[in-house]
Amino acid sequence: MINRQLSDSIRKLMPAKARATDPDKPVSMWREKDRLRGFPENTMVVIFRTAGCAWYNFSSCSMCGYFNDVASNITVENLKNQIDSVAGSLGDSRVLKVFTSGSFLDPLEFHPDARDYFFRTMHGKIDKLLVESRTEYITEGNIGSLKDYGIPIRIAIGLESSNDRIIMNSINKGSSFTKFTTASSTARRLGYELRTYLLFKPLFLSERAAIEDMIQSIKDARPYSTDISVNPMNIQKHTLVESMWKQGLYRLPRLWSLAKILLETSNLGAGVVSYPTGGNRERGIHNDENDPELLNMIYEASLTQDFTKLREYYDAADLSAYEEFLEAEGVNYYQPDYSRLLARIRASSTRI
Repeated sequence: MINRQLSDSIRKLMPAKARATDPDKPVSMWREKDRLRGFPENTMVVIFRTAGCAWYNFSSCSMCGYFNDVASNITVENLKNQIDSVAGSLGDSRVLKVFTSGSFLDPLEFHPDARDYFFRTMHGKIDKLLVESRTEYITEGNIGSLKDYGIPIRIAIGLESSNDRIIMNSINKGSSFTKFTTASSTARRLGYELRTYLLFKPLFLSERAAIEDMIQSIKDARPYSTDISVNPMNIQKHTLVESMWKQGLYRLPRLWSLAKILLETSNLGAGVVSYPTGGNRERGIHNDENDPELLNMIYEASLTQDFTKLREYYDAADLSAYEEFLEAEGVNYYQPDYSRLLARIRASSTRI
């Protein structure tokens, strides 16, 4: 399921060459809060530097800039050195989340020898692990033996939307809801937990349509998921989303909309969480006026699964202007950022 025109537009914006980087160091490591064991706790996060996502090498997604962090010269030894860096940085963190520029479970991106070294190195050091993968690598032959290492694993899949038209024409994911259900059923049958990632407000959706898509996608993914993470769009470099955003043809979603999604799905039976990247910043989800209190409540409700304060804050707010915006934006094919459009017009007028 590929939209060739969309795919070509995405690839034209991508850098021709990988940047020169240190192949022995991960892209990044940090600590954050998550609830992978059913309660909020400090969690270590690592992004391993790899040769990149197989889908990136073929096409890539409209919003993903992880290709900015790949290195073409990564060897098994490089990966082992990166693993050693993580092991030496864990401190008292007993939960680890692992990301790459693609899929940790892709044997071509993360060689089986390096994967075996990772699990043997981490044995006894962590009590819970999350790894991310595309659906095609979640097969019994590829992951059936991972639980033999004795580390409880939650596999994360980027479904993004349960609507195949959005997957193909807004995201260019190269996947489908059927592929997701097959992969998630396989993971659950083999004894792994599953986190489903959903993308809030991809290209070419109005905010209201994006809210409706998230609520429906959460309902559709719930039977297959241990928990569901709603990821609001953030702007990453050299992506189609960034190109349209810079032109004023895309507007990032509002925090009010994310709160609405969480409040309407918090009682469906699967833990729904959201930890917005770049929240209240120019390239992340934000309201027209900065609202740190609302962002903090979204984080807190996600971590504790207690939505009482968020509900009270939402219900007490004057949302009339926000509702008017939702109504007006729905008539546009693009989701324009009017402040950026006006800035471009003013800049053009100055140059004339």
